[in-house]
Amino acid sequence: MRVLLAAAVCLVVGAVPAYAVWSVMGTGSTTATARSLVTPAVPTVGTPTATSLVVSGTMPTGQLPSTTYAVKRGATTVCTPSATPWSCTDSGLAASTTYSYTVVATLSAWTAASAAASGTTTCTTPDTYTVGAPAITAGTAATVSLTAKKCDGSVDTAYTGSKALTWAAVAASPSGKAAVLPATATFTSGTASVSVTLYVAGSATLTPTTGVVTGSASTTVTAGAAKNFVLSAITSKLIAVTLTCPALTDPATARSCTASDPGQNGRHDWVATASLLDTWGNPATTPTALTVTATRAAATPVTTTIAAGTGVTSTPLTTSIANGESVSIAFTATGLLTLTVSNAT
Repeated sequence: MRVLLAAAVCLVVGAVPAYAVWSVMGTGSTTATARSLVTPAVPTVGTPTATSLVVSGTMPTGQLPSTTYAVKRGATTVCTPSATPWSCTDSGLAASTTYSYTVVATLSAWTAASAAASGTTTCTTPDTYTVGAPAITAGTAATVSLTAKKCDGSVDTAYTGSKALTWAAVAASPSGKAAVLPATATFTSGTASVSVTLYVAGSATLTPTTGVVTGSASTTVTAGAAKNFVLSAITSKLIAVTLTCPALTDPATARSCTASDPGQNGRHDWVATASLLDTWGNPATTPTALTVTATRAAATPVTTTIAAGTGVTSTPLTTSIANGESVSIAFTATGLLTLTVSNAT
């Protein structure tokens, strides 16, 4: 009897190599099934620090005997797990950097690699605030957004809860009204909204700070609606005209001023330029043409005009004052409440 011993290696054509061994003794025939390397599962990448990432996973079942495994970052072998589940730490990494990992199964000359998984190391610098400031109207509350950002620009979703805020100084209005800025903000997943009220027209910078976390944004504050007259550049014929007005109130209320002649001989003209301010003392404009009228007893009223889109009279406002006369001059116009006067000689 002849004894035949044969060995064969079969390579299955396809994307993944296969490995099979069988033997035959005696005469006749037999069959064997070729098996492939099982592709490892995609690893999990987590627990980031500024210099390390943890890579973990499980080994596949039904794998060919003697298969080994390696966790790869590019061409670098991070670790060679031998039991399931497995976990290893990749150290010495750069901060705020994304790294990709695969698990490679190897048997002799054949390999099978998992799909890649990525992770990003954390920052070494504190968060910053990104401030979203809309255009603001003086005296009107505006919603300002605050977003805590990591150094890589992503939102820090772990930044939550009530945070104390301090603000860089913002100028008060010409009338002395100080900005209203919140002392706290409540963050949810890195974002918060706060209410801010500014009173001075022009460019303003909002800079909130919580400990070492800070940020800033510029915004434009426009004047509110015209509410007040201002009389300036006052002149008279060789004498001083004294105008006495009640104090400007907040909120503004209607009022008038009294003009006194010191008793010089002859009549003279009292002349002034009228302009408009909002409630907070910012220069304002009128959306429609506005007529300003000055009246006194036994005299013909005089008028001047503030054109639409402007806030200053096109010609001075003039009225006469007789010898020794004390005259009450009331300025009235729709929507305007107060009169402010700058005295001059």
